[in-house]
Amino acid sequence: MPRTRLWIREETRMLGAIQIITGILLDCLGLLWMYLFFTQIFAFGATYTPIALLTAYPFWSSWLFIFSGAFTVLLEKRRSPFLVSYALVVNIISACISVIGLLLLSIEFIKYSKSSKNPLWPQVSTRKLVNSFRNICSY
Repeated sequence: MPRTRLWIREETRMLGAIQIITGILLDCLGLLWMYLFFTQIFAFGATYTPIALLTAYPFWSSWLFIFSGAFTVLLEKRRSPFLVSYALVVNIISACISVIGLLLLSIEFIKYSKSSKNPLWPQVSTRKLVNSFRNICSY
């Protein structure tokens, strides 16, 4: 016997809000990277292009996260089998895009660890991020 009721938890609206905020923050991070990329020659005297900026990951992924969050919030307001299937598909795609972002970040860390030149601004900020993460995890 097929189910006619949709069982959706109340936390889906919160998940959607978190996805939308993540998308907005990621877009702002991309804008900050673009600003630093264009001003780094004057400020640091060197040129470095982050891998995530080369792939434009912050810009296209942020829109996907916002779209995914909007679908999830809409699902909470109007429950239908059509929206459930689309929200599920978009959230799965969003999770895959998050994994791609983690892979890009890992490649950036590996590239930094293999570099023997003087550190540039992304490398210094990456080192500080890794050290602070290491300190937090040690507690």
